[in-house]
Amino acid sequence: MRKELEGEQKTVSALMRLSAITRSAVFCAVRALVDDDRYDSVIAFENGKLLGISDRISPRAGFSEGNNLRCYDLPCGRTGVLVGRDFEYPELWRALALNDCSACVVFDDRKYTALDEKLLCAFSICAGLTVFAHFYDKSTAIFPDGTVCETASGNFRALRCEILSSKPKILNSRPRLYR
Repeated sequence: MRKELEGEQKTVSALMRLSAITRSAVFCAVRALVDDDRYDSVIAFENGKLLGISDRISPRAGFSEGNNLRCYDLPCGRTGVLVGRDFEYPELWRALALNDCSACVVFDDRKYTALDEKLLCAFSICAGLTVFAHFYDKSTAIFPDGTVCETASGNFRALRCEILSSKPKILNSRPRLYR
C-alpha cells in the first residue's frame, strides 16, 4: 500500500486533513505504478485516517489485477467500492449484496454514457444498493429502485454522513469473474 502512495505525501495529507476537518469519509481515485505494474485504485480515508486501498479487480485496459474486493463500514451503511469498468461484472455486485452492503461507490475515468447509466440502474436494482458513480465528466447518485436521484457535472461529489471508526472488511480473497 505504501508504494502506491510514494511521492504523493502532500496530496494524501491534504485528503486526511479534509476527512478529519469535515468528519467524513473521503474516496479518491488514483493511478499508480508499483514495481512495473499499473494499478487503478481508490483510496479511502475516514476521520483523518487511511482506511485502505481498493484496486481494480479485472485486468481490462492493461491494469494489473487487484486481489480483494473491499467494503467499509460507515454510519450510512456498509459501502463497497468498484474501480474502473469493474461495475460491468454482475459477480462483483452480487458479492457486495451478499455481504450486506447498502451502498456502492463507482469510479471510472471515462466519459459517462447512457449505457453506463442503464447498467448502473439495473445493477442497483438487482443488488438493492444505492450507487454513487463518479466518471470523468459526471457524477450521479442512483437509488436502489433504479431511479437517478441526483446528477452533477464534473468529477467531484461530496456525500455527507457522520463517521464512526471502522476497518475495511475484505469480502473474499479473489472474486471469481466469468468471461
